[in-house]
Amino acid sequence: MLHTFFLGLFKHMMDWRKGFLKEHGRLQAFDDIWKALPQYLGFLLPKKAYCEVTQWQGKEMRNLGRCILGVLAVALRQPGGTQAIPFQRALACVRALIDFNMMAQYQSHTPDTIAYMEDYCDQFHRIKDIFLEFRVTKRTQAKVDKQRKEIRRQRSLMREVAAPSQRRRICDDHRDEENELRLDMINGES
Repeated sequence: MLHTFFLGLFKHMMDWRKGFLKEHGRLQAFDDIWKALPQYLGFLLPKKAYCEVTQWQGKEMRNLGRCILGVLAVALRQPGGTQAIPFQRALACVRALIDFNMMAQYQSHTPDTIAYMEDYCDQFHRIKDIFLEFRVTKRTQAKVDKQRKEIRRQRSLMREVAAPSQRRRICDDHRDEENELRLDMINGES
């Protein structure tokens, strides 16, 4: 039962991670590393680029679990100035989920292994917010889009009466405010 739960959560995590990589311009690097994985005993080489896989079977999921952390770590190496902390958090989140799964596969458990699993689960839940904006449902995205259109409509009316020298500053301020409102709505809905 735990393994089934993990697979469901891991599938969602793959989508979140894909959005995260795309946002940070690392999706192509991830795909390149994915396709360059070497063959070794018990590991099936991927036949497609990661982004091209539309449906994952059990065997493919197990393969993914064996190599995802390493592939992700290489894809996220050499972060830019503002990327270091998000990259560390994303890796820690994926690591906690992988570690939880590794422990869940034990044939039997002791109080120590259960404590480890609880710790990994707590770690995951503490830092999964790094993927929050990529967990948005279609309903939430529709609300965000509707709010954004209304704000832009109102602001375009305001810009028309502003002096040309002030328009650029007003646009920059509005963009920052719009992003904050978007994140607030996503946080509230997700």
